[in-house]
Amino acid sequence: MEHYTIKTKKSPQVQRTAFTHDQLAASDTVTASALTSQGTLVIGTDKGALFRHSLNGEDRFCKISGVDALVTAMCAGADGCVFVASDSGVYVLSPELTVRSFQLLEENAVDMICAPDGSVYLLTPAMLYLFDGERFTPQQAVDFGTASAIAVNPAGEVFVTCGASIMKRFGKRLRWGNMMRGMTGIPEAQFTALKSDGIGTLWVGCEDGLHLFDGKSEWLGPENFDFFPQCRINTVDFGKNGAVYLGTDVGLYIVNGEKTRFYGKGRYLCGEKVYTVQVCDDENAVWVGTDGGICRLEFVPYSLSEKEAHYDSLTAYFLREGYFTGRWGTENGDITTGQVAITDNDGLWSAVFAASQCLKYAVTKKEEAKENARATVNALMKLHYVTGIPGFPARAYRRPGEDSFGDGDPEWHLTSDETGPLEWKGDTSSDELTGHFYAMSWYYDLCADLREKEEIARLLKATVDHLLAHGYTLCDTDGLPTTWAHFGPSELNGDDTWCWEKGINSLELLTFLCIVYRMTGDERYLAEERRLAGEAHYAMNLTLYKKYDAHSCHIDDLLGFYNITHLLRLERDEALLRYVKLALRRHYEYERIEHTPYYHFVTAWALGGHAALDEAVESLEEYPLDVRKYPMRNSVRPDVTWEPDVSLYGEDPHLKNALPYSERPFGKMCYNAFQADEGGDGSSFCDPAAWLLAYWFGRYAGLID
Repeated sequence: MEHYTIKTKKSPQVQRTAFTHDQLAASDTVTASALTSQGTLVIGTDKGALFRHSLNGEDRFCKISGVDALVTAMCAGADGCVFVASDSGVYVLSPELTVRSFQLLEENAVDMICAPDGSVYLLTPAMLYLFDGERFTPQQAVDFGTASAIAVNPAGEVFVTCGASIMKRFGKRLRWGNMMRGMTGIPEAQFTALKSDGIGTLWVGCEDGLHLFDGKSEWLGPENFDFFPQCRINTVDFGKNGAVYLGTDVGLYIVNGEKTRFYGKGRYLCGEKVYTVQVCDDENAVWVGTDGGICRLEFVPYSLSEKEAHYDSLTAYFLREGYFTGRWGTENGDITTGQVAITDNDGLWSAVFAASQCLKYAVTKKEEAKENARATVNALMKLHYVTGIPGFPARAYRRPGEDSFGDGDPEWHLTSDETGPLEWKGDTSSDELTGHFYAMSWYYDLCADLREKEEIARLLKATVDHLLAHGYTLCDTDGLPTTWAHFGPSELNGDDTWCWEKGINSLELLTFLCIVYRMTGDERYLAEERRLAGEAHYAMNLTLYKKYDAHSCHIDDLLGFYNITHLLRLERDEALLRYVKLALRRHYEYERIEHTPYYHFVTAWALGGHAALDEAVESLEEYPLDVRKYPMRNSVRPDVTWEPDVSLYGEDPHLKNALPYSERPFGKMCYNAFQADEGGDGSSFCDPAAWLLAYWFGRYAGLID
């Protein structure tokens, strides 16, 4: 079927460098910052001032001698000097960042600014000061004595937030014009930040979000812009490309004409409350000062092929005897430490990696990709042999010394192989069978030699024969069907306790039969597939394989798309394909909001049309380069909404709309897109197989260039 192809380009990938307690002279709270004309970053903390120093490629912060008290405000002058206000007065630092002068003030400074004309103003709760080249001189007492922030527009007009008003300094004899609540349109919420842009509009941060003021009488508030966060705004800064940087009590928001991006504590920031933001001139980096330290976020352009190469370089750390899964227990996030996990679904997750390498080989003809696929497919085949039960693969196996070996779990069975003793896990599920059929079918068609084709066909045929011989169930060592591997009409069509599995298990069995028929040519499997599709109405069943569940069950989404890929690829019966395509359309329309790139690509490949290829590419771009599982807390954000129906399905609260991959808790691309928070500590790594599979399927299908 003819389809569209989307041409990709490089996109910015976020790389974080964090500086906390040890690097910030025993402080974690960054209270102020300034970026000098020479590009040096100076920060203020609750214990003094520091400057960034780069030596031999190593970043560190050094204390500024003589400034040891709480820093309350800071700004960089046009001549390279830096002005630092603390609770003991105000310091003037030379361009070399040594103390040039010191001046006591009657009150602590609350804000400082370098105006567009180079004038430096300092504000205390009761007084406006101007630097005369030697010292700060009083200019105008502040009405009410509660000033909090200052801004100067390009015309040189000075604005100050003060209590319940905004004041503008104007007139022949300069005076304050008080614009007060109740008499004008100024916000009711408490003022928290103030910034003037290049055309004179004031960007006013408040407890309830961001307000825009023309400096005279016109106001726009949070109700006018749903892409600005409606929470306390602590600081505002601008980038040259039109972006607005908002430091809030819950993290950093970057808003531009295209989208709003959120960077929160954990993956991106050291702390939750953002007090300072400094945007580098080229906007490829931003410094974010928080209550937990300061971070540099760098935005480095990567193409998708460069991202693939990055993930490919990590794959060795997720392999264990050919199985591909996550890594945990690392020291300080060092991926070379720790160990590869052993899970209930080693077969399924390893199959994802194997499939990605099959598709990579089909596209590139690189022998390394075929060898990767071969090693993992061989590991999957070993799961068939290790049980000693024809057609019954194990979930996983572990050896002495590996996690939980010999813990007495009755589902783990002791045996041995050529290497020595091992335990294999039974109660194998339909998930695992899907993984085996999915990966081995790709390998059979794209990579396998004649001997391998024969072995794969024999093993998958044995599994289907096992199912047919045991009443369409997978039976364990005790002779009992496993918990989830039930595929028969008597249960799926005649027992409502299987209502959730009715559609997905019908799809799975039809796919298994189709694959084995195509590999063996044995008409018995084709006849059984036709009988189940028609007489047992499995074709009708599969059209409804996706149930409405408030997006609470994600494994069935994965199983559905993996099975339907091969059924669409291998099935030749047009009548059955009609049901399959309707099922795919129905599932995709429900699932599209999760932005899973593999699902977009399969739909575009199978059904034609656009199928949100742009969203698929954007998701591939957004997936973080750093595959560690950091703590994430999106539940504090004011811009998220919650799904009210999820409790009906026995699940914990989750979001109504999926966050971008760069903002959601990190995990496989095919799993819960609606989870708000994550309690990771950065010591575990999630394998990138799902990204690799989506990318290489998009390449294989000709959907991305």
